[in-house]
Amino acid sequence: MGELGAINEDVRFGWAEATALAAELRSTAGVLEGQIAERNAIEGPAREEWRGRFAVEFDGRVEVCVGDADRIAGSLREAADGLDEWARLAREEQDRREYAREWEANNDDGGLFDSVSDWAFGEDDLPPPPPPVEPPSIPVAEIQVAGREASQ
Repeated sequence: MGELGAINEDVRFGWAEATALAAELRSTAGVLEGQIAERNAIEGPAREEWRGRFAVEFDGRVEVCVGDADRIAGSLREAADGLDEWARLAREEQDRREYAREWEANNDDGGLFDSVSDWAFGEDDLPPPPPPVEPPSIPVAEIQVAGREASQ
């Protein structure tokens, strides 16, 4: 029987670490989003003290601060979703390898005639094709920078 490749090796992926990191990224995003609300609440009383040009500059700085925090929080959530997607793909690959190992163990006669039967009868005893792989679904968002057009 022919060699099926790297099925004898487990997928090297830290599922527990990925889960912990994704949770930490989501937690940090939540903290940032909480600070956005806090900054907006602080802005009201502070804004009363500013007039004219200084008020416009103050509003602009608050808007940049809140916008940056919102974009960072969104990026952290996207990174966590990406980790979840990589973990899903690694798990599917590990399952395929385990299935291939099991199939090989059940279909390997290991006898003297193994290579002869492959030569005489062909590769009729091939494993069934694996189930289709669902491609990664990691969206890529355009980056908007204040005062600039999105670059591609």
